[in-house]
Amino acid sequence: MPEHAALIAVLILERPMCLECIASKGSLSIAEVEPYLQRIGRGMEVRVDEGRCRTCGEPRRVFSLNRLS
Repeated sequence: MPEHAALIAVLILERPMCLECIASKGSLSIAEVEPYLQRIGRGMEVRVDEGRCRTCGEPRRVFSLNRLS
């Protein structure tokens, strides 16, 4: 569903979030989020870092998008 990809893109735009929080905010399972991140990554740079999730505050692998200049 394109609306799920769009929602995930908005959630992680310049705000690193962990998979658990992306799934929770998007009303999806973690397994459902991963293919959407791959799809988004075909058109935009999805950053994957070890850091603190800006939603739950836990140190985890976080995903974000960089805004194009």
